[in-house]
Amino acid sequence: MLFQKKIFFLSYIISIAIGALLGGKLSTIGFCYVFVAPIIQYYAYEIKNKNQYYYYLNLGLNNIELWISTFTIALINLLILSLI
Repeated sequence: MLFQKKIFFLSYIISIAIGALLGGKLSTIGFCYVFVAPIIQYYAYEIKNKNQYYYYLNLGLNNIELWISTFTIALINLLILSLI
């Protein structure tokens, strides 16, 4: 999804760094991603680029759907990394 493109890689890099400091287990990195991804989304789309939401509104996606997609992807990442 285009919306997640800005958030995904930056969140993973930060999550890997924090996870490495907290023990380096994959489940720890997944858990860090659950917290980091919403924070990055808040900064990128609520503070830095407020007008970026209009692009997604024109595509038929509102703010709630975008937040739900972020949490869903974070939880899927947590599940995958916990099972490895």
